[in-house]
Amino acid sequence: MYGVVVLFELLIQQIGWAFNTVADPLASGLVTGAVGALVLAGCVMVKTRSLLPVRSLTAYDRVIVLRLAAGILVLNAAYPYGAQTLGMGTIITMSALGPLCCKGSNLWTVLRHRSDMPKRVLRNAALNIALRVVAFAGVMAVNNPLGEFRHFDKETVFGIACGVLGAWSFWNYLSCVYNDRYSLNERLRILAVADLFAVPFTALAVWGMSFVLGGGFSELSGKVLMLGSIAGILSFAVPTLIGAWVADKISEDASGVFYLFDSLMGTLVGFFGALAGVLSAVQAPDSWGWGGMALVLLAAIVAAKNPIIEVFERDDSFSFKEGDRLFSKERERPA
Repeated sequence: MYGVVVLFELLIQQIGWAFNTVADPLASGLVTGAVGALVLAGCVMVKTRSLLPVRSLTAYDRVIVLRLAAGILVLNAAYPYGAQTLGMGTIITMSALGPLCCKGSNLWTVLRHRSDMPKRVLRNAALNIALRVVAFAGVMAVNNPLGEFRHFDKETVFGIACGVLGAWSFWNYLSCVYNDRYSLNERLRILAVADLFAVPFTALAVWGMSFVLGGGFSELSGKVLMLGSIAGILSFAVPTLIGAWVADKISEDASGVFYLFDSLMGTLVGFFGALAGVLSAVQAPDSWGWGGMALVLLAAIVAAKNPIIEVFERDDSFSFKEGDRLFSKERERPA
């Protein structure tokens, strides 16, 4: 049920990103970030019936805001450029590494202490690692990113850098939003503050990058303002509202696998956009797409039914959380 909501969120987001691929990426990214932040702030203040907590943030809140703002800066300034130069499929494939790493430290703990782990925890970890490998293979099949790397030039190098930053940004977003410390309204207010905080830094980044990549402020026009505004609402404001709500309904690791459908949605949007002639031909997928989509779908369904068992390391024992069930096991001491 809630997995379908995540898929709907990703579809809206990718439709929004598609508007950025037909205009200057830096200029449209700036407009997207500014309009998305303003629309989100307005919606949050109407919903919560209060002003944003700019001055009442705790030290922990400020860290979360800074992390989210840094990720938003990457999405506004770098992601549109990577999508336009490498294609939506390739940039999404690289960014998929971020969601795959959700709860990665938990899996690493299990691997490091294999001898101390109950068999069910080991089986669960092995299954989830395998599912992530299968899902990423599906994403690769959908998008065939290697085809874009045959001819390296300056734009390709910058596009790859944008993909790496995009992976970190998506991991950062999921790890911050799927936070049990916050209620829905608190989560929305934190996200709105982070979005607004990122706007002036996005403008500064666009200005600096324009000297290297071209475009930016000099490309602002009525067309860019219109396309960027639509993208801001569809790719930021609406998905943020949906994501904040669903964060209480689905686990972080399951959401990380479902977020791989970002690739499927981006591929479908790119395909129909190219078919209609409104997006460039680089956005259209090849014949590997359907098999890759099936792999991602299979991995997501199995992962949703088998969430990662959380492991808490203590001095003399390990504690485990599987859904609402808690259990523990003492460390094995050398003879």
